[in-house]
Amino acid sequence: MTYDLLIQNARILDGTGAPAVEGSVAVQGGKIAAVGDVSGTAHRVIDAKGQTLSPGFIDIHTHMDAQLLWDPLATSTCWHGVTTLILGNCSFAIAPCRPEDHELALKTLVRVEGMSLEALEAGVDWAWETYPQYLDRLDRQLGLNVVAFMGYSSIRQYVMGADAVEREATPEEIEELQAVVREGLDAGAYGISFNHNPGHVDAFGRPIPCRLANFDELKAMVSMLKGRSAGTIQMSGNPNPAASIPENADVLAQVSGRPVLWSSIIQLFSQPEVWKERLQAAEAQMAAGSMARGLCTPRTIDVLFTLKNAHIFDGLPAWKAVLTKTPEDVMAALRQPETREALRHDLADTSLRIAFSRRWDMVELVEAKQAKNKPLERRMISDIAAEQGRDPLDVFLDLCLDDELDTEFLTVLANADEEAAAMILKQPYTAIGLSDAGAHAALECGYGFSTHLLGYWVREKQIMPLPEAVRKLTSMLTDLLGIKDRGRIQEGQVADLVIFDPDTINSLPGEITYDLPAGARRFIQKSTGISYTIVNGQVLMENNEHVGSYPGQVLRLA
Repeated sequence: MTYDLLIQNARILDGTGAPAVEGSVAVQGGKIAAVGDVSGTAHRVIDAKGQTLSPGFIDIHTHMDAQLLWDPLATSTCWHGVTTLILGNCSFAIAPCRPEDHELALKTLVRVEGMSLEALEAGVDWAWETYPQYLDRLDRQLGLNVVAFMGYSSIRQYVMGADAVEREATPEEIEELQAVVREGLDAGAYGISFNHNPGHVDAFGRPIPCRLANFDELKAMVSMLKGRSAGTIQMSGNPNPAASIPENADVLAQVSGRPVLWSSIIQLFSQPEVWKERLQAAEAQMAAGSMARGLCTPRTIDVLFTLKNAHIFDGLPAWKAVLTKTPEDVMAALRQPETREALRHDLADTSLRIAFSRRWDMVELVEAKQAKNKPLERRMISDIAAEQGRDPLDVFLDLCLDDELDTEFLTVLANADEEAAAMILKQPYTAIGLSDAGAHAALECGYGFSTHLLGYWVREKQIMPLPEAVRKLTSMLTDLLGIKDRGRIQEGQVADLVIFDPDTINSLPGEITYDLPAGARRFIQKSTGISYTIVNGQVLMENNEHVGSYPGQVLRLA
């Protein structure tokens, strides 16, 4: 038989966690036709001697909803062995959306997900209004496969208009909201995402629409998944203060009959005990047979920020009240002693849960615009303050004022404690993802979570065997999504594959480019050690270069 593609002499990791076996894989018609000792010829033969062949990786938490419209390769995701990405997380999407809400939708992405307004305005064509129309627009040309969650903030805005950020839904509106969810699921959306993060506000400082939805409203929405053979719910923050995040995830899983991915299990210096509590809860869920799973990430979450995009402070009321003003009004406020005292008070209130560590020894001055402050670059705010005999907050704010809020700082938000991060990652019940790809592109890059896991944590730190790491990047995630024909190297499965060298695979440092629409800035991140990425049986990337094909598609819920 003549196959479309034959991969020979590979160390095959089938995605189940089983040890590697030497052999070949044949591909025909986009699917795996034979595994093991394969005879026959092929239109293309790849010799993978000395390399590992595994299922393509899944990036289960991205914000590529807009970027895919102008970047069908989903850079930088495509450079890290990913063959399927999931968008529409954290309740944010750009569909459904009425024409009068276009500006609000984009400005909310700017505020919460750190995107460029200029890039969004230039790159989003708004060739849709409803969610089915958006999926059809997305499906025109794709390099990777896409699984789409419906963002509940977008649905609420679509149905309730301005009231979406003011109040709970009425019984009549609940029915309208359910109808929109049902329409999206029937068109192929793979689930729905919620967000009750108290730090997430829109461009005008108002709570995002999902935060006004009570727990009964959420249960009514997830009931639309009941009886479906696939689909998933994603949940950020706590929608029901009477219980913990994991407990609420369990309830939504029971109501829907589908898995719930809850965010997140990460180490934060501002909340030192929370990761331990959530890890214990995740272990208990696994033991009880729950369909809820906690999300984690192998990367440190580093953010480059200015006071023009400092979403990391939005969970602090006084900071949010100031930083959602115009730049001129922000600067005027920061010059007032009473404002500074209010900001200082918020930082001291540890009952306010935020991502920011509250540690000025972890805030680095990256770039000052004023010549007088250039000698202070690449130093920590705490060190500058100690040298000047001043309070760190005043030093920080004065640097910002000197540059009219354009001073750039770098801080680590999560997973700086490697012992804690390793403990979270290696548990069999934690789901690995949270790249946030597409968000905060000018401030950070987490695209390489998969290659960083395999290179740093598996090869260098040896926190888990390679087969287990591959399982956590492949079949574990397709099983949670309910995608039955991907995630394993088995006959009949779709041929989403990656060939890599386990001795060299890793992520590379981020690079600044200006290739977004309107020339907006972003970080990109490439990798080393990946030879081929194959999507739906076709080679997409060879040695990190695009070969010209666009074999991806929107994977639709049946």
